[in-house]
Amino acid sequence: MPLTHIKIAKDLQELTLHGTKEFPVALYETTMRLESMDFLPLHWHKEIQFVYVKSGCAQYRVGAEVFVLEEGEGLYINAWGLHEAKPYQIEQAIIYCVNVDPMLIGGHEGSIFNTKYVQPYIRSNRLPYVKLSKELSQKVATIASLMHEQAVFFELKVWQELLFIWESLLTQSLLTEEIVDSAIYVQQERAKNMLDFLQAHYQYKITLEDLARHVYLSRAECSRFFKKVVGISPFTYLLQYRLRKSIELLRDDEKSITAIASCTGFSTVSFYIEKFKDYTGYSPHVYRRKFLSVKKN
Repeated sequence: MPLTHIKIAKDLQELTLHGTKEFPVALYETTMRLESMDFLPLHWHKEIQFVYVKSGCAQYRVGAEVFVLEEGEGLYINAWGLHEAKPYQIEQAIIYCVNVDPMLIGGHEGSIFNTKYVQPYIRSNRLPYVKLSKELSQKVATIASLMHEQAVFFELKVWQELLFIWESLLTQSLLTEEIVDSAIYVQQERAKNMLDFLQAHYQYKITLEDLARHVYLSRAECSRFFKKVVGISPFTYLLQYRLRKSIELLRDDEKSITAIASCTGFSTVSFYIEKFKDYTGYSPHVYRRKFLSVKKN
């Protein structure tokens, strides 16, 4: 199942239902193309996630840290952690994302497996991510293959592979019970609050003072903190978010360019066209024609 433009709630929680109640595991094979500006937006979910790069390179941001995963590499992303991804310096990246309800590994609430071997490692002030070894990365690829084929007993085999990965993470001390500095948890919650505010009001004029007041910081501290955690300034993020929302609207031919500029927060259509071309290399008209042409083919 492709998943590049996911639905997220106001607090950035992903709204996609992963798997079923009976088997809460979901596989997403996602192709992200530079040319069409595909990306996985900043979001979080209550499930843990295992990532495998099938081809290309992907740039990930987890919390304040940014790094590149190359073909054949894997990643574990903890529950509740903010993360995003996009292709990196290559035409396209194909990634597998396997989302897992921790209860599948830990069993029922109150079990020794859950209380001793799962919950202590996934609470929101624990390690946000772990880069996987080659062996464990290949295990994620194996899970993806099993989920694709869905041959007899595939659920049991997926479960076995997940238990192997989890036990390996614990026995190799890649996950620790040491609590990550609580300040990091506070920072993530504040960042979620700031991103929530910008995404909820992107269609309107927003000043730095508005954002700073929302999180009870001075303008200078607000700008410094946002850039530290998110990696770019609040208004670079806001501009890019508006442009990405406009890209979603350009992928059909219902709204005019002028209407799209207006409903995504741009004061004039000329400013929108200028910034869109800076961001994508194309004018909105050319991008729409190009994308719709590819879609038809």
